[in-house]
Amino acid sequence: MKLILKNIKQLVSCSNKDGFVPLDRIGSPLSSDNTIVVEDGKIKRIGKDIEESADKTLDCSSFIVTPGFVESHSHLVFSGSRADEFLMRASGVPYKEIAKSGGGIKKSVKQTREVGFEKLFEESNERLKKFLKKGVTSIEIKSGYGLDRDTEIKQLKVIKELKKISPVEIRSTFLGAHEIPEEYKDRREYYIKFLKEEMIPFVAQEKLADFIDVFCEKGVFTKDESVQILEKGIEYGLKARVHADEIEYSGGSSVARMVKAKSVDHFNYPDEKDLFFLKENKTVITLLPATNFFLKLKGRPPIEKMREIGNIVSISTDFNPGSSPCYSLLLAATVGMVNYGLSYDELIYGITINPAYSLDLEKKGSIEENKDADLLLFKRDDYKDLFYFTGDDQPDMVILKGDIVDFGKF
Repeated sequence: MKLILKNIKQLVSCSNKDGFVPLDRIGSPLSSDNTIVVEDGKIKRIGKDIEESADKTLDCSSFIVTPGFVESHSHLVFSGSRADEFLMRASGVPYKEIAKSGGGIKKSVKQTREVGFEKLFEESNERLKKFLKKGVTSIEIKSGYGLDRDTEIKQLKVIKELKKISPVEIRSTFLGAHEIPEEYKDRREYYIKFLKEEMIPFVAQEKLADFIDVFCEKGVFTKDESVQILEKGIEYGLKARVHADEIEYSGGSSVARMVKAKSVDHFNYPDEKDLFFLKENKTVITLLPATNFFLKLKGRPPIEKMREIGNIVSISTDFNPGSSPCYSLLLAATVGMVNYGLSYDELIYGITINPAYSLDLEKKGSIEENKDADLLLFKRDDYKDLFYFTGDDQPDMVILKGDIVDFGKF
């Protein structure tokens, strides 16, 4: 199918020859072109006032056009609700106290262990559709609510099935190191051995994950444990991502440096000396401002220092049933502006080309010739309105690999 978008009001290309845009090289994401020619799911030509025949032509004189959004940190596959904890946190009860009383990740683990594959798949697929409706055309999904062999594999197989049936581009991450399960709380070394000697080899052999992740935080996995787990994953061909320094400094930023992770996430209390090495390694720093908002965390990523050094930054919802039940990537980005001081340009690159780079999605994240035609149409005057008018976060049209998405068929 050949599709032409003409008379585009504003073309937000987010293009860059390097495939990412660091903070010290942030420029305008806009293109002066006003026509996109799409053929066989790819962007064939971009230019001004291109006139040629097509199967379908869209007059975009009232629309801005952006790349499809890329969500690079989600915990989408789970069962159950933790709405009661949401009120507790809002009332000032600390997350660690909730976790100690059986809530937090452990509650989601219990609920996810108990649910069957079909129900877990159906719940997860419905969530994925909601992300697509909000413009997310590529997404990373983690396991981590099983913490045992059967449930972790169940989660990863749900993700594998979603890859087969969904038009959304999906990357999967094995996060068996999300928490120490209750049955191992007095023998944590055996759980780490289980992950390294049983789970990681099996996950890699069965091609159930693209990445491996670990929650490096005080009371969860130490710096040394995190390095051990990630290095074992790398040995088996998985690429590393790190939950780092969310609640307090835990050495997570150093872990990311040591294993040359693709992404280091949260980053509220990093060792700033690691910033130089993260830049050198082209590790993407993934900010999760919605999580900080919901948990009322006081820590903040060192944005000014990151600008000075020139780190690569992306923004994610951290969608999960506990600390960030947020489907809206635009809302998460707006919170990043309000609480972190990020600019409009930093926000748009942070939800397009930079997260695509962190997921090795070379054909996603920007509007460039020969890339996938993942495009969003918004009836707005300017792309800044996407972050300014909070709550109005659904595209007027989603084009995925050259096809206009018909949500009535979902």
